[in-house]
Amino acid sequence: AAVRWVLGVSLCFLNSLLSSVGFIMQRRAHLLEEQQALVPDSRISPKPLLYVGICIYIVAAVPDVLAYMLVPQVVCSTVACFRLVVLTVLAHLFLQERIHGREIVGMALCTLGTAACVYFGPRPVSSSEATADKFFHPQVTAYLVVGLSILAILLFVEHVEALPCCRKSVPENVFLFTLPMATGLAYAFEKVFNTQIGFLEQPERLPLGLLEAPQWTSMLVAIGALGLLDFYLNLRGAKRMPVQVFAPLAFALCTSLQYFQSVVVFGELQDLPPVNATISVLGACISLVGALVIRPPRLWLLGRELVDDEEIDKNDKQEKVGQGGTASSNPMLVRSPGTGGDALDSEMSSNYTE
Repeated sequence: AAVRWVLGVSLCFLNSLLSSVGFIMQRRAHLLEEQQALVPDSRISPKPLLYVGICIYIVAAVPDVLAYMLVPQVVCSTVACFRLVVLTVLAHLFLQERIHGREIVGMALCTLGTAACVYFGPRPVSSSEATADKFFHPQVTAYLVVGLSILAILLFVEHVEALPCCRKSVPENVFLFTLPMATGLAYAFEKVFNTQIGFLEQPERLPLGLLEAPQWTSMLVAIGALGLLDFYLNLRGAKRMPVQVFAPLAFALCTSLQYFQSVVVFGELQDLPPVNATISVLGACISLVGALVIRPPRLWLLGRELVDDEEIDKNDKQEKVGQGGTASSNPMLVRSPGTGGDALDSEMSSNYTE
């Protein structure tokens, strides 16, 4: 169990590091490409940097999946919040994005909360204990049935406008919340199966062994299906909503659901002493609050599909001046038309596609 714990937590932090490094490399490549548009005679192509960044970001999904198979969900999801701290530091070092007072407070909260949850949080149990007890308890099945039913309803509402007879039957404001909710639910439910499959014995003689282990195979299929659904909903969110609203809302919902799944559905804290359980839950909540302080949802953008960069910059500058900071003067931080965000905004929008 000790080896399983150390390996799982290490994989959590490795995922945070790799995904952040991969994303920063992609962002840097895009900024270099924008700079070359202003200086056409540049001989350095940003394409290799972009492709390497994409590969690293994709590879980062492997330790993420393995980590959920090894350690409790509350630990994995809390470390996922810490990813924004890593990203903020890397963006400051390699993209010259300035860190202001709000980000410093958020980073401190996120770091403190993550450390508390990892140190005092639950430890993994053996496969035999999990199979006989909580990870395949009927309440997990009931939770999934209810949750997936709600997800199906949200997906129907989200796509009801495609039906000519129903295009005006749902108020426009409803669509502003169905998409982040559906995205958060899809990701959270994917992690339910991701956790459960870690406590099943892997079939031998793959791929033919998949037919001999229907439970393991069905969970693998569920993980893949929900992962594809999550990817689709992220693409839809990027098209229909400002990323500064969609990403933080979906992130907050999926992380909160994972906390609920860990504490209530799987009962991962029930064997902890009361003090440890309390500190663990508080640490997880503080880490989530810290992540949202670093990158809060810009609700004033609700109802807009495309937002002018100058309008976002104006609000950002007013906010940063109030924090005692100034806007970055780095020429590498020129934004492309229609993006309206920085590395943190874009990273939060892509966190769920892993």
